[in-house]
Amino acid sequence: MKTWLLTVLTSLGALVSPGHTEPIVTGYSRFHADAPSSEGGRLLFNELGCANCHVANTALPARKGPDIRGVTSRVHTDWLRRFLATPDATHQGSNMPSLLSQDAGDIEAVVHYLGSLKPSSTSKPKNPAHVNALRGEELFHTTGCVACHEPEKNFIPEDGLPDSSEHSHPSVKLPRISEKYSLASLTAFLVDPLRSRPDGRMPRISLEESEATDIAGYLLGFGGSDGKTAPTLEPFSAEMKLAKRGQDLVTKARCAACHELPKEVSSTTVALKKLNGGCLDEAPAADVPRYALNKNQRTALLKYLEEGTKSSSEAQRTLLTLQALNCSACHERDGIGGPDAARKAYFVGDKDLGDTGRYPPPLTGVGRKLQRDWLENVLAGTNRVRPYLKTRMPVYGGATAGLAELLEHADQRPAQPLPGGDDTAGRKLLGTQGGIGCITCHRWGERPSLGIQALDLSNLGQRLKPEWLFEYLVNPAAYRPGTLMPSFWPGGQSSNSTILDGDAARQIASIYSFAKSANGEPEGFPEIAGGQFELVPKERPIIQRTFLEGVGTHAILVGFPAGVHLAFDAGNGRPALLWSGRFFDAYTTWFSRFAPFEKPLGEKITRWAEPPSSAGDVWFEGYKLDRSGMPVFMYKIAGTHFEDRFEGLSSGMSRQISWVGDLHEPIITHPDGMTVQEELPATPGQRRFTYHWK
Repeated sequence: MKTWLLTVLTSLGALVSPGHTEPIVTGYSRFHADAPSSEGGRLLFNELGCANCHVANTALPARKGPDIRGVTSRVHTDWLRRFLATPDATHQGSNMPSLLSQDAGDIEAVVHYLGSLKPSSTSKPKNPAHVNALRGEELFHTTGCVACHEPEKNFIPEDGLPDSSEHSHPSVKLPRISEKYSLASLTAFLVDPLRSRPDGRMPRISLEESEATDIAGYLLGFGGSDGKTAPTLEPFSAEMKLAKRGQDLVTKARCAACHELPKEVSSTTVALKKLNGGCLDEAPAADVPRYALNKNQRTALLKYLEEGTKSSSEAQRTLLTLQALNCSACHERDGIGGPDAARKAYFVGDKDLGDTGRYPPPLTGVGRKLQRDWLENVLAGTNRVRPYLKTRMPVYGGATAGLAELLEHADQRPAQPLPGGDDTAGRKLLGTQGGIGCITCHRWGERPSLGIQALDLSNLGQRLKPEWLFEYLVNPAAYRPGTLMPSFWPGGQSSNSTILDGDAARQIASIYSFAKSANGEPEGFPEIAGGQFELVPKERPIIQRTFLEGVGTHAILVGFPAGVHLAFDAGNGRPALLWSGRFFDAYTTWFSRFAPFEKPLGEKITRWAEPPSSAGDVWFEGYKLDRSGMPVFMYKIAGTHFEDRFEGLSSGMSRQISWVGDLHEPIITHPDGMTVQEELPATPGQRRFTYHWK
């Protein structure tokens, strides 16, 4: 018997086994499961895809299934067969109902149809060269994944494991990852989940490809570091005869109601049926979607069908939208949501800032807090102002279209407009020279604060609405209990009577006005400028470690007296950038506790070509200085030790690579856009090059 037939028959046996579980909708499970209600039913009706088949407007972001065109190029086909046969048993908590018959031939036909469809993306993921599963484990537990998914019991957060008695809301279950994905396909998915799941229920977290690789390696239980050895997806070739039969089955099952499919399998809406063989019957008919609903879920859905036509407030719609997208896993709004007690330990950041430095901000009143365009940019993945949080704000794609407007309408209320502000007074108030000393704790643009590094105030005028700022500054604890932010205007009375006669409204308006004007910086920063810490190599090279834009957190900069400079990427063991002119300003690197990614000061910044994956994994072993003070970087490839020496020239740079052993010629890359002159004849175990700008 064919392997695929055995696989399908085995999984079909689960139809009569106890492996079935009710679908998990986290917003429903956390906030509505104990007491069935029409609002909980509306959330279920939307998130289970009921609204896709039936004529019903839930006013919530559409919940669609993944793009299944070419799915056989993204997941293992054996897993796909099992999932199509028994979705809830193969992936516990899945929102996908059982749709197909138990006939193994039908399942195979559908697989061939899906495999015959042209993928939305023609790019084929490749196995990465290097995997660090331990780093992936930390990233999984600190960047926000565990806000939705269950933390691993063996991972211990920096403040220790939470008390086992602490309550935890239900998690979004992960499938058996190794049975579904390869290392390459899971990495590609984590880099941009919205490509295959545009409904945003699996949002995109800003991950570098290496970070996605490491998380994928962790989830797959990867043991080594050589990603090129990881198993790949089995090749699949669709048989057109089977594919045609599968197309008929997909059409009959109305899969196009939830999935993006060709127009020839399009689906029309279906009239609602509550019982008598419909989806909500405890024993639904064979020709309707079959969910393993529990009693409370079924009751909530029935309540919604009975009462759902009643209008709901914008406040209710807003709350349900946040629950549908699971924003409530990280953010509290009006006392509802935020990290549950068992997950708080996994939210980490700057301890100096207390809870503010660990947890994402509350969304209470956020529609009257943030300017509309700023909020829209936050939802689109920009305008990040809290770099101290390790949890990363995800991007939901089209699912958040209109959310900023909804929040603004839901949160609007009459407010007393602020009077006109005085920029000069605002500058003094923010500073330490007779002001209230905001820069003691808050950054101002590129200027780090004088103490703890709270969020940047220089964009305050573009970010916040002035009326909200007044409310907040008068009583910060009312907005965020436990905040370290004091009130300098308790009860609306200013603690500084020397500026603007102590008029609280005018003082706050002046702070807002000065920040919006972007005209200078507050008084009291040290009387030093970045230029006073510019590194200028004169007689010997200068070496400086830093965070460098385009290189990363392991950049080693080398400034040469000749005026040509190098950035070496110690994280990947290779040269990364070359530039001429001025070298580097070390002010922020030396004096900021949270140094941002810096940039070279010079010009003609040239990037080094990346080596092909076939070059092999690199193990960086440090650097040394030769007798003339020139840097020699040391690294190992496939067991062979290399020494890479650089020296700046007035018109470029010289390079000498040496190695010991019988290794064949190494793969050597060069800086883009420069002429490469090799010294010939080449010495065994050594190659010499000179680079010049064209």
